[in-house]
Amino acid sequence: MTALEEENKALKEEIFLLKAELSQLKKLLFGAKRERFISEANPNQGLLFEDQSAVEQACEQAEEALIKKKKRKKPRRVIQRNTFPDSLRREDEPIQPEGVDLDHMVKIGEDVTELLAYVPADLYVKRIIRPRYVNKADEDQGVAQAPVPARLIPKGMVDESLVAQIIVEKILFHTPIHRFRKKLKQAGLSFISENNLYNWFHSAAHSLLPLYHLLHQDLLAQPYNQADETRITVLSKNKPGSSHRGYFWVLNNPKLRAVFFQYDARRSTKAGEALLPDFSGILQSDGYTVYETIERKQEVQLIHCMAHARRKFVEAQNTDPPRANYFLERVRKLYLIERKAREVKMSDQERLLLRQQEAIPILDDLGRWLKEQYTSPGLLPTSPISKAIAYTLKRWKGLCAYAHDGQLEIDNNLVENTIRPVALGRKNYLFAGSDEAAQNLACLYSIVGTCDKYGVNVHRYLTWLLRQVATQKVTAEALRWLPHRMDQELLKTFID
Repeated sequence: MTALEEENKALKEEIFLLKAELSQLKKLLFGAKRERFISEANPNQGLLFEDQSAVEQACEQAEEALIKKKKRKKPRRVIQRNTFPDSLRREDEPIQPEGVDLDHMVKIGEDVTELLAYVPADLYVKRIIRPRYVNKADEDQGVAQAPVPARLIPKGMVDESLVAQIIVEKILFHTPIHRFRKKLKQAGLSFISENNLYNWFHSAAHSLLPLYHLLHQDLLAQPYNQADETRITVLSKNKPGSSHRGYFWVLNNPKLRAVFFQYDARRSTKAGEALLPDFSGILQSDGYTVYETIERKQEVQLIHCMAHARRKFVEAQNTDPPRANYFLERVRKLYLIERKAREVKMSDQERLLLRQQEAIPILDDLGRWLKEQYTSPGLLPTSPISKAIAYTLKRWKGLCAYAHDGQLEIDNNLVENTIRPVALGRKNYLFAGSDEAAQNLACLYSIVGTCDKYGVNVHRYLTWLLRQVATQKVTAEALRWLPHRMDQELLKTFID
């Protein structure tokens, strides 16, 4: 091959890669934010019509049928109105007919129209009254009076219920604290400063830290966890006005339905080890190398996420549709198997049996196909499809592990869904004020995130929990205060 031919080949490869990159950028900028894959029609299926005239005739018939359908009178649609829950307070507003002497009328019935009304936050002043008593017969006994009840903020003029609402606003509804202050100001409480609210918020987080550490230990004792991380901007103390990128490292346990967030200023192996000290078991994660390092150092079996592998092939669809669609079609079948197991609420053993019967043959076929494609001479090493195949083949054993254990999930989507509120939150409050403030956020995200998995009324639960930590010592037994370890009868009282 001459130098000119080699140069021509290199330029063609470069043009191909640049087109692939441009296509991906256009998709990111203008494409739909989804990864849905719709398989193509079966190529073996025959044509419905033999020639063009038959097609035109079918179109005319379809058009005539559509016109006739439009002319038909549509049956009257029955409107089904929603009903409001019985737990909502009702306020009756009777309206009497005008110009009628009701003394000479007999009521024969009534029509009731229910409307959903709204009253802004119901703030009230809670007065704790402690009478003082003295014995008239023996005044030397002194004054008898009940002690001041223990409170979360000992010298503060705030009840745990309001502190719970501050947490709910910021963690659950992603409302910055300065916006919540505006709500209080609208209610006539202009003397409560932003600093007051921040102090109460962080005091609550500090009081919950012992319980937060118990949650961490509980998850580390489990045989299977999922891990991921997400960024958060943090203000720097040493350089006023500047910021740095920190990270929330997250553990999710699908079996317990519990989640744990931990803040670290680094996205390094040390930060990963701090999240997983002495953990031995199965860890499911994306392809981040930190977890591979932890696997080598600790007794950890690392398995991988099928959704991440699938995403690589979605990105390669525009440049190599045949190969990308082949992989995506088979992965779609794997997810249909998982949906079947989820819809009928299979046990771990039943799910394992289903996977062995239906998923493993598909995985075996995909494994062989990946190896064949990886050694294919026509595959450009730097093309998107080549990168997708290399990424998947390198982690294939970990991607197939779920099919051999009924307790495992096919992907890491549960933990990714768990960290989604952080992404919404940082768009609103933008940053954490310090590393300590970020760790307080991690503590509260852990508790609120676990509540959310159980459908708990977060405000009612946090009000109770903050009073618990204010009045009782947090011991190992306090783990039962968290939703995933709570007595079922007590848990029901926090679920609407």
